[in-house]
Amino acid sequence: MKSDEATKAKTEWKEFRSDLPSGIELIGEYDHAWGTEYNGFLLFEAESSDAFFDWWSGFKDKVRWYIEQTHTIAARRR
Repeated sequence: MKSDEATKAKTEWKEFRSDLPSGIELIGEYDHAWGTEYNGFLLFEAESSDAFFDWWSGFKDKVRWYIEQTHTIAARRR
């Protein structure tokens, strides 16, 4: 990633973190998931799966220019 692209990505990330919709919370940012090829992952908690998936598709489109591949794992607490 070029320097100007890194700056743009960092700026967008700061804006993103401060502008999450109601009912969705970023509860973890991780640099690596041991045992996988992932170079980082995010952990979100949402009040409903509908709210999360409605928001998630737009988020993936927004970051697609610098994140080559994403994987979504959805879970429901017991």
